[in-house]
Amino acid sequence: MFRFFQQELDCLGQQARQGEIDLCYFDETGISLCPNVPYAWQPVGTANKLPARRGNGVSVLGILDPLANTFTGSYYHGAANSACVIQVLDSFSETIKKKTVLVLDNAAIHKSKDVKGYIEKWKGKGLYLQFIPAYCPELNLIEVLWKMLKHYWIKPRHYTSMKSLIEATLSILQNYGKQYSISFG
Repeated sequence: MFRFFQQELDCLGQQARQGEIDLCYFDETGISLCPNVPYAWQPVGTANKLPARRGNGVSVLGILDPLANTFTGSYYHGAANSACVIQVLDSFSETIKKKTVLVLDNAAIHKSKDVKGYIEKWKGKGLYLQFIPAYCPELNLIEVLWKMLKHYWIKPRHYTSMKSLIEATLSILQNYGKQYSISFG
């Protein structure tokens, strides 16, 4: 499935480069003062333990157009849900100028009954959702944006308060394509 969708996205990318469609990528990420440490070095036979806790973070939902080098999005306090997805995609559907394919993963909030209720409406406006296979985040280019945001562009000084972290995040995303960009070439 990975190879099939990789080829499918290559074909869609070619159509986008030829101006036939717009190809964009959608996802959400959490921004929080609670650190996310996916792995760490440790001596054999020992375990590093970090307490699990939920912070008062925000969710950023966004749409990346790598060809136009643009990002549009919204942020919400707390965890994202289907209502957030509908709001962002419905707003985006009002701005498209030609057939637009939106690549997204199979998260439950992307495929909920509520979201599915809008798919035909969005198709009528030229917005088509393309779901990638499970466990293939590398097919969704917005994942690269989240990595750059969290690991390179947000600096340690931004973690002094939630207000500072949100301001830095929003500033970076508002300046994507100007001060901040990624070459997907």
